[in-house]
Amino acid sequence: MTSISSIDTSLYSGLIESIQPASGRNSSANAAQPTYDSSDIEPAQVDLSNYYSDITPGDLLRSIGDNVAQSAEALDNAMVSALQNGYTVQDAVNIKLAEAAYKANAYVMKSTIDTFEILI
Repeated sequence: MTSISSIDTSLYSGLIESIQPASGRNSSANAAQPTYDSSDIEPAQVDLSNYYSDITPGDLLRSIGDNVAQSAEALDNAMVSALQNGYTVQDAVNIKLAEAAYKANAYVMKSTIDTFEILI
């Protein structure tokens, strides 16, 4: 007989029976739980006509340029902080995150400028 086949499993059925709730009308296990139905909520009506009409190209380019400048400054600050602190692991993570944000903002700016050039 191996050690696995010699395990007595008779006590498990007793444990399972002692854990299961007692059945009955007033049992909390049988109580009806309130359900949430999302179909009861009326969706809010949103007017999307002229959604993009309030955006001027100058404002868009200025805000994109500001985002690039801010992310470049954050990258610069992360690198300066790393040099001042002795380049810890946290500094390396901060530099990588700031670099990713800078690259993403630069990509958005480049694609936006390319789109405006196509439209013009």
